[in-house]
Amino acid sequence: MTNQTFNFETALKELEDITRWFESSDADLDQGLVKFERGMELASQLKSHLTSVENRVEKIKQRFSATPPATTPTAAPTPAASDDEDQTGLFG
Repeated sequence: MTNQTFNFETALKELEDITRWFESSDADLDQGLVKFERGMELASQLKSHLTSVENRVEKIKQRFSATPPATTPTAAPTPAASDDEDQTGLFG
């Protein structure tokens, strides 16, 4: 599977075939070691592909559910009191 495009269904079927082989009663130890290694390679590739797909799904969901950033209304600045305004009663 090195220079070819990854086919998830084919890899999953191969892994299922390996699993069935191990479940059979006539499993050979030497063949089992080779099949176990291949199964681990397939499992790693499948997991990596699933992670990649999950990441793509999340990006798509974010892109389509993204709401425009909420703008908080800015308060109008309070005018500074000028010297000529009456400020009696400010402190009591």
